[in-house]
Amino acid sequence: EHSASVKVVIITSDGKHIVSGSKDRTVKMWDLEAGMLEYTIKGHYSSIVSLAVTSDGKHIVSGSGDNTMKVWSLDSGKLQRTLEGHTDSVNAVILTLDGKHIVS
Repeated sequence: EHSASVKVVIITSDGKHIVSGSKDRTVKMWDLEAGMLEYTIKGHYSSIVSLAVTSDGKHIVSGSGDNTMKVWSLDSGKLQRTLEGHTDSVNAVILTLDGKHIVS
């Protein structure tokens, strides 16, 4: 469970998982069929306010009130990279269909 309110929820492209982001600064991966938590991602310094999953289902992109986006491995939850440059909260994240570009 999240320890604060959930700000964003998405379903992976294969329909097997739910990804949730919260004011508790975590992203959680849930098995949709079993209803079980698979793992928790920590790394942002503020609320998670936006999420996207690549169309190939390999990565999660999270946007936060800490003015960053982070790219995570969907399989392991490990951080792949941090994207900086915003001067305020990253309230929306979307990926191009080919998964090569992130728009925020």
